[in-house]
Amino acid sequence: MEIKNPNLSVFAARQFRYSLYQNSLELTIKESRPFNVLEEFIIRAAIELKPAPTPDELAAILALDPVFVHSTISILQSLQTLAFQTPITVTQEGRLFYEKGTVPQPPYNVHIYANTDILEGKFTLTTEAFNHDVPRHLPDLSLLLNLEDGTLDVSVLTLTDIQEIIQSSHLSFHLPETGKIVTGFRILPPSQMIWKLVSLFVVFDVTEHKFHIQIRSGKRILPAASTRVGYFLDEGRISLSELCDLPQETINFLLDDKNR
Repeated sequence: MEIKNPNLSVFAARQFRYSLYQNSLELTIKESRPFNVLEEFIIRAAIELKPAPTPDELAAILALDPVFVHSTISILQSLQTLAFQTPITVTQEGRLFYEKGTVPQPPYNVHIYANTDILEGKFTLTTEAFNHDVPRHLPDLSLLLNLEDGTLDVSVLTLTDIQEIIQSSHLSFHLPETGKIVTGFRILPPSQMIWKLVSLFVVFDVTEHKFHIQIRSGKRILPAASTRVGYFLDEGRISLSELCDLPQETINFLLDDKNR
């Protein structure tokens, strides 16, 4: 950091741990496949013919054995493309898939993990559970900053929220452009508290005579967490002495040395 920018110098560096909350999350996913010729005829007839035909009437129109038509209609009903009624009726979901030239496949479930990150102020989704081996002797950054656990509540997430978080987390479970859609979810109790290791750097800008905060997880900078802790410092919600774990006299001495 100091080599890249000589105006910046690391004033103090510490390691902290802080707690996250993790829940198992069950996703319900639907994918689609191209419809075959008979499926297309049946769906199109139900949409375009007025009144819509019955299965036997459609079999007569297509000059097909009614057994084939009834069998295909049963499949489309099980896929929620057609309603369980006569005459043949296309569901709203069936119309949406029909416009794309597809029919939905049977839904299936996937289990992933929802993580409530109080420090970064956001939810993340991962395919594997966090299993960080964090030393217990490290100070708890959540306690030092007096972060409120209740500011984030995983139970209030909606389906749209989950879909958006999946995409922002770069997971491949919700890809509407390819016909892969998350149609439902369940948050499974209990919540498990886990610990995460972070490094905090207090950086002094000689030009601005100002401190900047940088928080890292490994080599990755956490922008939201860095901004939040910097805001707490600027607003006086935490002192530089507490953050650096140094007496104010030592901080004053180091500042005088930096300003020379």
